[in-house]
Amino acid sequence: MEDYAKRGVFRGFHALPVRHGVAAFRMIWHRDRVFDLIVDTQKKTLRIPVVLPAVPSRSPLYRDFKAFVAGHHAASLPDHRRIERTKARVRCAHHRGSVSLTMTVRDGDYAYALQRLIHLVHETFLLFLTSGPYRDYLVDQLGADAEIG
Repeated sequence: MEDYAKRGVFRGFHALPVRHGVAAFRMIWHRDRVFDLIVDTQKKTLRIPVVLPAVPSRSPLYRDFKAFVAGHHAASLPDHRRIERTKARVRCAHHRGSVSLTMTVRDGDYAYALQRLIHLVHETFLLFLTSGPYRDYLVDQLGADAEIG
């Protein structure tokens, strides 16, 4: 995580207190929003509880985002974008109006899983939200400039 902060991927990075063996980190990232990353080595997961706020559970946005996330396991993706199922498994969930991402580490390689999770969130904001019908969501919910998204 510190390497990403040092490279300027996100700002305001700091570790939160470890509780019951669960580590948490907070950073300022896309659209100057606060993101939490929770690392649970007992469950072998990396989770970002709020990737997309204010998303109705039965909305086209949530449906399309689930497909976008699942598509990152596709063999047709280039190696640098694909999440290998033997190494990690990603899924999204909807809870109280927010969409989360959870990466389950399958082979103990947390660095690989973290890299793929960070890249997936990055692609969410730079590709998924800007290239589809969700520019209004970017403007209304995430504060993007209406002219550039």
